Amino acid sequence: MYDARLHILPLTFLCCVVTVGFSPMLILAFICGFIWDAQNTLGSQGGDPTIYTAPADQIRFGYSIILYFVMGIIMQGFQPLFQKGVWQLSAIVTGFATFFYLLSEYLLINIVRGEFYFPTRVFYQIWLSAAITMICSPLLFFILFKLARLFDHTIRYDGLKKRYFRFQKTEEETTA
Repeated sequence: MYDARLHILPLTFLCCVVTVGFSPMLILAFICGFIWDAQNTLGSQGGDPTIYTAPADQIRFGYSIILYFVMGIIMQGFQPLFQKGVWQLSAIVTGFATFFYLLSEYLLINIVRGEFYFPTRVFYQIWLSAAITMICSPLLFFILFKLARLFDHTIRYDGLKKRYFRFQKTEEETTA
């Protein structure tokens, strides 16, 4: 299957990001991007040899944090639908966001290397990896819902909406 893989870290990030607010999403994007970079770009050869066939020591540590942030923004846009119970659309967007991430990473590596080489095999690998990740996302959503129920946590939308506070006087304050 063109060396397609299940990308567990991006899958976990995308499924968790749709359940939290914007600030926790930023923290998760930093942590996951840092972990991804630490796993794939560090080393004496310039990266994991199974992922990077040629040394890519010019790629700077931290680019994945920005890509994870962009994926998080995409998922945050679908958060109101997720909170209404339409988690299926979030599962589909998980596949598209993973495809966007893998394609952006590959294009960034091409730009850094100074050449543009995009064989159809790489496209199939990216596409099938995103599809496998999307197929596994309902299982992770199921686990997240079970964990939320187990810890008595209600997943609700806080989003970027404004909060209005009404200060109402109690009966004791009005009679005094």
